[in-house]
Amino acid sequence: MRSTGGASRCDVPLPFDIVPDAVPAAAKRSPARAPEDVTQVHRLVGAHLTSRGLPPGSDLVINPRRPRRGEVAVVRSGGRTRVGIFDLERGRAVLRSDRGTRWLSPDAVYVGVAALVSPTLDGMPTG
Repeated sequence: MRSTGGASRCDVPLPFDIVPDAVPAAAKRSPARAPEDVTQVHRLVGAHLTSRGLPPGSDLVINPRRPRRGEVAVVRSGGRTRVGIFDLERGRAVLRSDRGTRWLSPDAVYVGVAALVSPTLDGMPTG
């Protein structure tokens, strides 16, 4: 944009006009994917898996793959993250815990499987 008044002696007009549409737009980049080796840790809050040796406060290191029957699975369903033993009942996926069986909705997202468990430390609050 050129000013109309007060031109100085040093201002020399360009020999051509710049068209604003000719300036290349910045290339849109897709969001960067998370690296594959990022470890996720989930801390158990409730006493849902105490019978399996996982007291409240245990940390689960998550392996991001779909669970198989009998594995400790972490699932996001209904806006909440749930942990339990993955199983099938009447052809539908369920999570079993000490408090009962929870049917998983078809749109449930499988976060992963507990690959490694660190026990709670003595004297630490367990939630």
